Amino acid sequence: MFLFLILLFLIILSFWNFIWKRRNLPPGPTPLPIFGNAFAMDRLIYEQFQIWAKEFGPVYTIWMGEVPIVMVTDYELIRDLFVKEGDIYAGRHFLVDLFQEFRAAKNLKGGVTRMEGEQWKIIRRFGLQSMRNLGVGKNELENKLIKDLQNFIEKLKEELNTNIAGEINLQKYIDRIVGSTINRLLFGYAFEDEQINEFYELKNIMDNELELLSSITGRMLLSMPRLRYLPVFSKTFKLLDDNIEKVFNYINRIVYERINKIKFEENEEPKDLLDYFLKQSDEARNANWSGEKKENFDLKNLAPFSFDLFIAGQETTAKTLGFLVLYLLLDQRVQKKLHEELDNLREEKIINGFDAYFTMTDRTKLPYLNAVINETQRLANLLPINLAHRTMSDANILNKFNLKKGTPIVPQICCVLFDEKIFPRPYRFEPERFLDDQGMLKRVEQLIPFGIGKRICMGESLAKMEIFLFASNFFSHYEVFKFIEF
Repeated sequence: MFLFLILLFLIILSFWNFIWKRRNLPPGPTPLPIFGNAFAMDRLIYEQFQIWAKEFGPVYTIWMGEVPIVMVTDYELIRDLFVKEGDIYAGRHFLVDLFQEFRAAKNLKGGVTRMEGEQWKIIRRFGLQSMRNLGVGKNELENKLIKDLQNFIEKLKEELNTNIAGEINLQKYIDRIVGSTINRLLFGYAFEDEQINEFYELKNIMDNELELLSSITGRMLLSMPRLRYLPVFSKTFKLLDDNIEKVFNYINRIVYERINKIKFEENEEPKDLLDYFLKQSDEARNANWSGEKKENFDLKNLAPFSFDLFIAGQETTAKTLGFLVLYLLLDQRVQKKLHEELDNLREEKIINGFDAYFTMTDRTKLPYLNAVINETQRLANLLPINLAHRTMSDANILNKFNLKKGTPIVPQICCVLFDEKIFPRPYRFEPERFLDDQGMLKRVEQLIPFGIGKRICMGESLAKMEIFLFASNFFSHYEVFKFIEF
């Protein structure tokens, strides 16, 4: 009898796992009970996604633990779903439930990354407008960044002249320049002098957080936060929890120091995003706003809002620049062509009485540099698995698959960026793919490193400015070579 019950249980479990729970969903790799497809997603996860796309088609389902995630891998279909039907697919699944379990985030809104619906629209609109007001896309912020780059180039020159060992961690410089830019927007100051150590402590915490979230246990916690009570997952959760608390403590310290100092005059312009948020919070209280709009601008929600902007603005841009330097170090042919273009324009600027440093007005005059940047963003593939959305209502895909409201769904951008039908020889670094026969930059709509649709990265214009200004000015002063073979 006991053996019969065990056999019956296994039959029911198999029926549930392999047939019943997968009904109505797009096909996909067979999941293991509890673990789903987690063990199939190793370090080269983007290659696995492409293999599954070839096996199951442009829409398939993977399982993170017991949570199904629908993957969309074809550009045309991604555009149809996330642009043309964008409101349906604009919900957010990534880190929503797990975030609420962290001590520092209890009863807080999720920040712009994890919110959805009307609350998300309000806070995103506020963020975009505030960033524009603070000079994103304008000369004021650009001039500050150019000054940072000038200081960086001079300090790098000094270190090269004095460093006997000849070893310099260029990525640390890049990290701090990018971190200073986003921190200046958020809190009004760059990381200089006594704040330098503060930045690197913060950066180490965030690096560790992202590494933990990318691990198998981290991915499964994202989908099933209840696993945190199991021994194998509890350690990962505790580390994640501690990291969030440290970052929130840093943000809250700055917030409450500012609250104690500031009192807005009627016509006074805010100096950073923190000022804008505090001013909006004052207006919400004084005007007796109600509902979601007032709740969004409660001071307790400043930490998750700032956290999202900092980590998004720091990690992707700094790593893109790191890859750009690496690709040019490894491909001297491309670097030589880039130097020729930069040197010619720099000489022309000097002859005409302009400053030798490049600005955003030079962008259209540097097609090869733009092609190098485009190819770096394509090949670097910084988000092998994109942040999961979820459906805001019942949806149908290809007149074939019916998804219930709340189904997690991902526009899997890496499959587009490595699609050999769009980008032949996708694993090779070939900037020329973005140039026409006359050597001018051509638009390739399938290049979507910042996402697509309603939830496209709100820091896109800032990141583009940082990447262009760094690449143009750094490589107009330096060449990079391999010191040793590797």
